[in-house]
Amino acid sequence: MGLKQQKRLAITRELMENAKERIDLSYELEQKLKSLRLQRRMKQLDLESKLLKKQNNELG
Repeated sequence: MGLKQQKRLAITRELMENAKERIDLSYELEQKLKSLRLQRRMKQLDLESKLLKKQNNELG
């Protein structure tokens, strides 16, 4: 294998490794975003529950 082919192979390997890292990071980011959405929704439901309890107490 010539020097040019070795360089080309090394660059290809590096590009593939970079692509794999980006895919892994994308998946990790997606999971974190899902978690944050869930946390936000849970907080929203908690606030709604407190508001409904307060309204119920005022009516009762």
